[in-house]
Formats: sequence, C-alpha cells, structure tokens
Amino acid sequence: MNNAVQFKAAASAMAAIGATAHFDWRLAGYDLQCSQAHVEMLYRQNIICQADASQLQSGLEQLSQQVRVGEFVAPPDAEDIHTALELQLEALIGPVAGWLGTARARNDLAVTALKLWLRDQIDTLLGKLKVLLEAFRQQALRHAATVMPGYSHLQVAQPITFGHLNLAYAETLLRDGERLLFARAALCECPLGSAALAGTSFSIDRTYTAQRLGFERPSANSIDSIGERGFALDFLGAASSLALNLSRFAAEVVFWSTQSVGFIVLPKELVSGSAAMPHKRNPDAAELIRAKSGRVLGNLQALQVVVKGLPLTYFRDLQEDKEPLFDSADSLHLSLDAAISIVNLMQPQPEAMARAASIGFITSSDLADWLVINLNIPFREAHHLVARLVQCAQNNNLELGELPLELRVAIDPRLAVKHWPSFSLEQSVKARRSYGGTAPERVRQAAEEFALRLSKLNEINNN
Repeated sequence: MNNAVQFKAAASAMAAIGATAHFDWRLAGYDLQCSQAHVEMLYRQNIICQADASQLQSGLEQLSQQVRVGEFVAPPDAEDIHTALELQLEALIGPVAGWLGTARARNDLAVTALKLWLRDQIDTLLGKLKVLLEAFRQQALRHAATVMPGYSHLQVAQPITFGHLNLAYAETLLRDGERLLFARAALCECPLGSAALAGTSFSIDRTYTAQRLGFERPSANSIDSIGERGFALDFLGAASSLALNLSRFAAEVVFWSTQSVGFIVLPKELVSGSAAMPHKRNPDAAELIRAKSGRVLGNLQALQVVVKGLPLTYFRDLQEDKEPLFDSADSLHLSLDAAISIVNLMQPQPEAMARAASIGFITSSDLADWLVINLNIPFREAHHLVARLVQCAQNNNLELGELPLELRVAIDPRLAVKHWPSFSLEQSVKARRSYGGTAPERVRQAAEEFALRLSKLNEINNN
C-alpha cells in the first residue's frame, strides 16, 4: 500500500472514529437554546451590535424550527451536532454567523447542552416513576388483606399480604426517585462562558446566561466546568439503582406468573406465546425489563472507565460521555413504561396465594411468639421448642395446632396447656401490627402515609 492510500485510509479512519453527529443530534435543540441565550447576553453586554444580534436570532429561530419539525439534516462533513448547526447557520445568514463563537467554545457549549438535555430527561423519568409508585400504592390499598406467603431464600417463610409487598417495592423505588433528584441538583451550575477552559477576555455576564437557561448560577471554575463529568456519573448511578430495582421487581413478576405459582395473571398485551408450545404465556415485558438493567449498569461502568484516567480539562475521550447517557435514559423510559403497565394490569389471584401460604408450618413463628407472651419462655428457647414441635408434627403427619397433650409434654412439661393455639393465616397477618408490619390496618395506614411522601417528592421536583 503506497503512502497516498495510507494517508487516505488514515483520514477516513479519523473521520469515522471522531464522528458523533449520528448520535449527538439529540442535543440540537439544547445547543440552539444555549446559542440564543448567548446572543442575548452578547448584545446586552454591547459585544455585538443590534443588527448582528437580530440576524443571529433570526437564523437560530429558523434552525430551531427545522429541528422541531424534523427537517434539519446534519451536513455530511460535520463531525458533531454543534459543528453541523454552526455550518447550517452560516448557510442561512452568511458571515454574520461567525459572531456566534464570540466568548465561548465548543467545549463549554457541548457540556451545557448535555446538562440541559439531562435535566429534561430526569424530569420525564421522575414523572413516569411517580405514576409507577402510585400504581403500586393503589394495588396495596386493593390488596391490603390479601394473604400470600413471604419468602426467604425462596422458601415459604411467614404470611404477608400482597399489599404489603407492593408497598415494599414502592419504598425501594421512591428512594430511587430521591437519587434522581440528587442527580438533578448536580445540574444547577451553568458551564457556558467557560470557553475553551480558561474563561474569556470579553466582559460577558455569565449569571444572566445561566439564569436565562434555567440554571441556579454559573459554574465557579472554568477548568472544572470543561473537564468535569460528575453530573453524568451521578445520573448513571441513580439510573443504575433504578434499573436494578426494576429488574428485581421484574424477576418477581416472572416468578409470580409461572403456572406452578400462579399468583398473578398478565394480560395478553404483556406476554407472548410459543411457536412450539401454544399453552405458554411468556412474561416477556418483565423479562425485558430485567435484561435492560444490564445495559444501564454497564453504562455506568463504561463512563467511569472513560473518566478515571483523565487529567483536567478536555480530552477527546469525553465524546464518549453521551452514548452511555442516551442509552440509559432510553432503557429507563422503556422499562418504566412496561413496569407501569404490569403493575396497573396484573391480576392478583388471591386463592392461589392463600394455597401457597398454607403449606408447611408457615405460622410457626406465631407459636414461638405465643410461648413467649403466654408461658413466659425466653424467645430463643421458645424458638428451639417450636423447631422440635415442627419436627414432631411432621413425624406424626399433624399440623402444629393439632399436636395432642402427650406429644407436647414429651417435648417440654411447660407445654401441658389446656388451650393449645392454632393460628390461621388471617390471624397471623393481623397480629403483625408493628409499625411497618404486614397487618392490613398497617398496610392501609402506610399507603396513606406514602401518598403524602409522594406528594412531597412532587413538590421538591416542581421547585
């Protein structure tokens, strides 16, 4: 291969590896918002004249309209969306477009546009998360007294209510909402005006630009502003937690909907059939939520690896900050939409839940509590006694409440009581009245309290 061919191949490789316009087009509208605010500030500070400012704003508005209706097409020679928009602006208004780059650089423009995009994504995700949380709350109210088995190690452990379990996922996901709010708070500083990395010699008003774009204040250090991607990592951390917890819920849905368990029935819109086994109803929506969590978790690690070895300020490595963010936001939008449909449309099967809760010796812990309360036996000792009673009942094919006096006395003389208790599933859950417990009255109370906490999350976000 001769040198000319090699150089041509090198140029082609560089253009391919450096191109981002095919994915950072999402930032077009935000880039233009930044430019419009920047032009306003330049005119207010007498850095550009009114005629040039008007011409710039007119061109930027034309571009904004093209972006809104989907007519804008990036020129093929533009390596990123920011260059593409600048080239198109020049095509629209001529050399006056050159004033737009005054007192700014692509470095501060790109990171500001990314922050604006991310802020809108978080707000939309929070809106969907609130819908999901309310769906869980409504299921909790409907099924505050619907008894089902609680599992530990996937072994039947203690009776709980389906409402209580729904609130458990609501609590988990509410914390993810708070994590998203934390990530949003990290977007409060505006980098625009930091220029390439050292600031600018023009007498700009960064506070005006920041407030015009909805930020609380301009960023305090121009070097930090350009090279910092902590805000992106904060979002990906919150996104990873949300995806992980949605995945755990999805795994539960897969388990609940199996034929051998049958705790819920999903509508046909959320399941698929099998070409070879027509009786099957595969819970595809839940399985795909579970799978997409892997992408989001991987995106966090991907950006961490990109950033970990970078000194300040800007390196070309940082063009890789966008795809992990875009993909994670997309995956969460899809996952939340599917989860909302699952929670709203799943049909709990109380009879199947009650049957599953009736196996084994699920109320054995209730008997241990009874021994403590009524016979004054220390709890640890009561626990060991009940373990022996369970073994005795198994050996004699009896329930705990059916053990006759002679068998009980053979284990411990203190068990020679006339009225030996037998606990129903309903009695068991009603007895769990401690704050945060599974008693129906507590579940209903918790659902009402959760509504207040959810409304406060709304207030925080609206502010």
